[in-house]
Amino acid sequence: MKKLIIYGLFILSAGLLAGCGEDFLDKEPPLYFSEGEVFANAEKMEGNVISLYAALKDNYIFGGRVILVIDNMGDDFINISNNGVELYNTYETKVGLNTQENNNFWVAAYLAINKCNTFLKLLEENREMAGSGYDRFVAEAKFVRAIAYYYLHQLYTMPYVLNPNAPSVPLRLQAESDITNNDLARATSQQVIDQILSDLSGSNALPAGNATEATVTRATKAAAEALKMRVYMITGDWQRAIEAGRNVTGHSLASDIATIYNPPYITSENIYSVPFSDTNRGATQSAVAYYYINDKTLVVDTTSSVVSVDGYCIPIDDRISKLTNINEGGRTLLKFTNSTYVEWIPVFRYSEILLNLAECYANINSEAEAIAALKQVRSRSISPEDDTLTLDGLTGDALKKAIYNERRLEFLGEGIRGFDLMRRAERIVKRPGTVAEISISPSDGINGYIWPIPNNERSQNRLITD
Repeated sequence: MKKLIIYGLFILSAGLLAGCGEDFLDKEPPLYFSEGEVFANAEKMEGNVISLYAALKDNYIFGGRVILVIDNMGDDFINISNNGVELYNTYETKVGLNTQENNNFWVAAYLAINKCNTFLKLLEENREMAGSGYDRFVAEAKFVRAIAYYYLHQLYTMPYVLNPNAPSVPLRLQAESDITNNDLARATSQQVIDQILSDLSGSNALPAGNATEATVTRATKAAAEALKMRVYMITGDWQRAIEAGRNVTGHSLASDIATIYNPPYITSENIYSVPFSDTNRGATQSAVAYYYINDKTLVVDTTSSVVSVDGYCIPIDDRISKLTNINEGGRTLLKFTNSTYVEWIPVFRYSEILLNLAECYANINSEAEAIAALKQVRSRSISPEDDTLTLDGLTGDALKKAIYNERRLEFLGEGIRGFDLMRRAERIVKRPGTVAEISISPSDGINGYIWPIPNNERSQNRLITD
C-alpha cells in the first residue's frame, strides 16, 4: 500500500490516539503512516477530523490574526503600535503584495483547505471504514473548508453588492501533494459564495448545537446555519438569511454577557468557539489578548467609535461596565485579558443570530420583527428602564443605523465590524476630523479596501491577475 507523507494533517491525531504515556513519549514519532493505518477505522478517522479544526488554530487564522485583522480594518479601534508585525499596515490600509499578514494568512488558509481536501479524498477511498460516521465526517471537513473560504473571500474580494462577478480567490477543491496544479485562475465572487453554500449543504449530518464542549468546539447544525446566514447577508438574500437564522436552535442568550469570555467559555450563547490551552495557544504578537492587555496595541477610540455615540456608552450597560475600563477614563477592551493567551475565540454567538435577524428584517421592511430582535440583545446588557435610547417606532435608515451600532458595541473586538462595513460597501473612516484620519472606499480597490493576492501566490501561480 502506498505511503503518505504526513505534513500535519495526521500528526495531531496520532498524538490524540496514542495518549501521553511514557512509552509513547520515549518513542521516535513516525514520519510516515500508511493509508491503511491512518484510516483503519472510524475511531482514527475521528482523530483526523479533529486535526482539521487544529488547522484553524494557526496563528494567522483563529490563533488571533484574522479576528485582529478585521478589527484593524474597522473604525472602532486605534492601533498605537506603529509596528508592522502588529498589523499596523492593516490599520493604515497599506497591505501590499509582500506584507507579512497578507502572505502568512494566505498560506495558513490554503494549508487548512488542502488538509480538508486531502482528508475528503482519503475518506472517500476508505469509505467502508467510516461506517455510520461517514456523512458527519464529510460535513465537518466541508464546514472547516467553508470557514476558510469565507474569510479568504471577504479579505480579497470587492463587495458582492457592487459586483457579484468580481474576481475572488482560487477555488482549490482537490488534494494537492505537489506543484502540478499550482496554476489556477481566480474564481468569481459568485462562484466562491456558491461553493461555501455547497459545502454547508450537508449540515443535516451534523449534531444539533448545545452548550457542551464537544459541540461548541466542532461543527454543528447551528454553526453551519450561522455561517450560511453570514453568506446570504453578503449577497443581500435577506429571506434565505432569515431562514438560516431561524434554523439555529438549541441556543439562547447568556444571562450575563461577561460569562462568555471567562472559563469554561461555554454558555448557551456560544455556537462555535475555537478553544486554546497551554499546549496550543496563540503566540504573542498573534494572540488576541496580546493586543489588548495594558493597551499594548489596540485601544478603543473613545472619541470617534461607537462608544462616542449617544446611547452606546451608557455607564451601566454591561458591555461598557464589565467589558471595558471606559468608565474609569480608560480605553481598554477587557474581553480578552489572559496573559497566557488561552482564552477561547468566539466565532459564532447567538446574539449575532439575533442582530443578523434584526438587520434582515429591517431590509424587508418587517420593522416590528427587527426591533423585537434588536431589543432582545440590548436588554440583556441594559434594562429598558435605564436605557436612554427609544427603539420603538424606528423605521427605515434610522432603524438600520441603530442595528449597525448595536452590532458594533456587542461585537467590539470580535472581528465583525470591518467585514460589516465591507459587506455593505461603505466607506471606512477612522479617527475622522483629526490629523490621523484614514478614509478609504471601495473605489480604492486593492489599494487598501481589500488585500491584493500576495506575492507568494503570484510567484507560483501564473494565472493570478488583478
